Amino acid sequence: MKMELTELKKHYRQAAAKIPHDSFYFEANNHKYRHSIDVLHAGQELLQDTPELANVSADFKIQAQRALLFHDIGRFEENIRRYESELAQHELSALSNTYDHGLIGYEILQNSPPYNDLRILFAVRYHGKMMSEVKQSPMWHEIEKLPPEQADEIKKILYLVRDADKLANLRVQKAQHHLRQDAFYKQLSPEAVIGPFSALPKEQFFAEQTVDYTNLKTYADRVLMVLSWIYDFNYRRTKQLFFEHQYDAYLLGELQTCKITPSDFKAVQNILENFHQNITV
Repeated sequence: MKMELTELKKHYRQAAAKIPHDSFYFEANNHKYRHSIDVLHAGQELLQDTPELANVSADFKIQAQRALLFHDIGRFEENIRRYESELAQHELSALSNTYDHGLIGYEILQNSPPYNDLRILFAVRYHGKMMSEVKQSPMWHEIEKLPPEQADEIKKILYLVRDADKLANLRVQKAQHHLRQDAFYKQLSPEAVIGPFSALPKEQFFAEQTVDYTNLKTYADRVLMVLSWIYDFNYRRTKQLFFEHQYDAYLLGELQTCKITPSDFKAVQNILENFHQNITV
């Protein structure tokens, strides 16, 4: 991955040169560079330990590792745009949905011959989207028309990147309390920091759906969204690692700092316990 690391560093440094070191976005770029390495490592572990990926080819592994490392390459350009937007608007714009880092990354890699491979491009383009949106996209429908073996490889790499991305995020969230350092948390009012679940996130979680980021209003919603990732995990090994690393306990602990009703807390706890039991059977 030496050549790929050099490519990632190039985009990181280009962004670092355009953003002041005391800016929120400079540290956001640092975080995304470290995160990219973390996702590669998480994905490599899944490649080694996941039965569904046991018999993949050497070429598959190379393309999968490239997709893992480059999944957030569009974040650097996105943070430049957000910094410039903040200068123009005089406010923190990190919650803006204007910039699609998956699309930016897709376009970067599409114009880079070594990485213009659909197995990489599709994973980069859609790793951060809701799967319902992915399956409605023109690219998904085009992939469905490909020979089954080819389509299967593309989907497996997408699923690998999505799972590794979440595992890497969970590790940092637990180890560094990163949920309390990101842009969403910083813009919350004191009331929203300790407030209960909002209606839509609660409805989605209990319907066993991934909680939509755009519906978040409180810190409890944010934690519930992360817990809802269990519904989006693709590989059994990913689900096992979620509980082995006690991410469930960490996130439940975060919910206990909020004004969650005992019945809501118990309902969340029961869902996690049932989910855990189902993957250990």
